[in-house]
Amino acid sequence: MTRSSTLGRPAAIGVALALATLVSGASSTASAQGDVTFTKDVAPIIFENCVSCHRPGQTAPMPLRSYAEVRPWARGIKEQVESGAMPPWFADARHGFFKNDMRLVQDEIDTITRWVDAGAPQGAPSDLPELPTFTDGWQLGEPDLIVNLNEVTVPAVCEGNTEGSGGLRSARLNAAGAAEGGSSGAGCVGGDYYPDLNHTLDIPEKRWIRAIEVKPSNRKVTHHSVIFTTGGAAQGASRSGFFDVLAVWSVGTNPHEFPEGSGRWVYPGQTWNINAHYHPTGEVETDRTQIGLYWGEGEMQKEVVAALAGTVGFEIPPHASNHEIRSSYIIDQDVSVISYFPHGHVRMTDMDLIANYPNGEKRSLINVPKYDFDWQLFYYPQQPVPLPAGTRLDIIAHYDNSAANPNNPDPNRAVGFGLETVDEMMFNVFEFIADEGVSPTPASDETRRDALLKSLPTGSAFSVELPFAMPFAPATNLPTVLHLPKDGEGTWYIPMRGELLVFPAENITWDGNAYQFDMKLRLGPMQSDLVVSGEVDGDGAIQGTFEAQGNSLSPLQAFEGALAGAGN
Repeated sequence: MTRSSTLGRPAAIGVALALATLVSGASSTASAQGDVTFTKDVAPIIFENCVSCHRPGQTAPMPLRSYAEVRPWARGIKEQVESGAMPPWFADARHGFFKNDMRLVQDEIDTITRWVDAGAPQGAPSDLPELPTFTDGWQLGEPDLIVNLNEVTVPAVCEGNTEGSGGLRSARLNAAGAAEGGSSGAGCVGGDYYPDLNHTLDIPEKRWIRAIEVKPSNRKVTHHSVIFTTGGAAQGASRSGFFDVLAVWSVGTNPHEFPEGSGRWVYPGQTWNINAHYHPTGEVETDRTQIGLYWGEGEMQKEVVAALAGTVGFEIPPHASNHEIRSSYIIDQDVSVISYFPHGHVRMTDMDLIANYPNGEKRSLINVPKYDFDWQLFYYPQQPVPLPAGTRLDIIAHYDNSAANPNNPDPNRAVGFGLETVDEMMFNVFEFIADEGVSPTPASDETRRDALLKSLPTGSAFSVELPFAMPFAPATNLPTVLHLPKDGEGTWYIPMRGELLVFPAENITWDGNAYQFDMKLRLGPMQSDLVVSGEVDGDGAIQGTFEAQGNSLSPLQAFEGALAGAGN
C-alpha cells in the first residue's frame, strides 16, 4: 500500500491534550529567544499536522483552526510534542523508515517550544496562512462501487459482561440484536458495543481493486471496523493459508491504496464479515458505515495478500507487569512486504517483529515500544521490504496486567485471547506481494515445518508428528518442530492454519545421554492445555505422550519424533 497525497502527514496533537492537567495557558511575558509568532511560525505546523483531526466532526477533542482555539492549549501542546507523544507515531525510528511517519522534525518542535516560552504571541494577521481544504466525503474521490452496511444503533450505555468472550463471540451478538440497536447487555461486552454486520458482495464478475476506503458516518462512537472475507464464486482454495482480511478502519488509519498495478481480488457472492466495535457515549448514537471500492484497470500485475504473525494460545497471569508472548511465521517464497499492522489490546505495551534470514542475519523490521490501543496505525515502509524464502519472522510482545496499568480493566483476572477489549490479542498483520508471479501461493504446514527445520542449528531440531483431535473435527497429525539446544531455552513450534505457534519448552533436563521434558501447550483460545512429557535419547529418537486436560476427545496419546538431518 502506498500513501497518496491525501495521506501525507495526517495529524494530530491528539486526544491526550484533552486531559485537564494540560489545560493551561503559557506565560504572557515575552522571551528573548526570538521573534516567534503563531501566525508566521506555528500556524503552518499546526495546520499541516494537526487540523486534519482537530476540527469539528473528527476524532480529536478540540479544534485547532485559529489562534483563539490554539492559545488555551499552548503549554499542553509544548509538553506533548517535546515528549514525542503527539502527533501520534509509535514506531522506533531505529528500525526502519516509513512513508506515513507523522513525527515532527526537531526544528518544528523547537519552534513550538520557543513560541510557548515567549508567551505564545499571536503575530501579524497578514502572516496567517490559509487553512487547508479537507474532504469530509470520500478521501480518494467517488468510488466505483459503494457498499452500504446496515445502520447500527449504539445504546447510550452498555452494561454487558466484563469477563471477556474467551475467544468466541457471545451468542447474544446476533443480527437481531444489532437491528434493534441492542438493549442493555445486548451486544455489550466490557462497556463496548459489538454488533454483527455481514454483507454479501453483489457484483457480476471477479474484479480486482486498486484501493478500498472504509467510511464510518459517526467517528465519535466508532473504534474500528475490520472486513474479513470468505467464499465467493471462483475464489477457490488458493487463498487458504492467508489471513483473509480485506481492509481495516480504526482511529488513525487511512484509505488502503495499493502500489501501482497491484491490488486485491473481490468475487461475486463473497461474504464480508465485519468486526465492528463501538464506544457508547451516554447518548443513543447511530452509524452507517460505507465501503468504497476502486476498480483496477487492465490486468493485475501483483496480488496483495495479508498474512498474520501471532498466536491465540496464550494466557497472561493476574498482576503480571511484563508478560512476554512470542510467535513466529515462516516465509514460504520470495516476497516483498508493503505494510505492517501491530495489534493488541489495552494490556499490550510493546511489540517487535524480527526477521531471521536464511543467511543467519537478523533484523528488526518494526519495533513499537509504546503501543497505543486508541490510535492504531498501518506502517508503510519507504520501500517494499524483501524477505527471501526460508526467512523466519519472530514476533515478540509484552503485556502489563498489573494494577499499575491505568488502562487495565481487571488486574485480578488471567487474560487469554478474545475479540473484546477486555480480552487480549497478539498479532502483527503484514501485507506482501510475490517477487515472482502475480499471486503468492500459501504453503502447507509440512512445507513450513521443513523450512523451519532448515532455519535451526544442526543437531538440535527434531521433527515430531503430533496426533491431535479437536472437537467436531477429524483427528490429524500436526507436523511440529521441537528445538532442544543443550544450552539455553528450548522451543516447540506448531504450524497451524497459516500461523506458527511458539511455546517455550519448559522443564528440560539433559543427563549427558538424553533429554527429559515436561510441558504444556495451548493450541487455541478455547482449547484445554495439552500436558506433554517425553524423552529424547542419544540417537535423537523421541518417545512421549500427551493428553488434553479435561478433554475426553483427546485422551492420552503417544507420539514419536526424530532428529532433523540438515540445518544451517
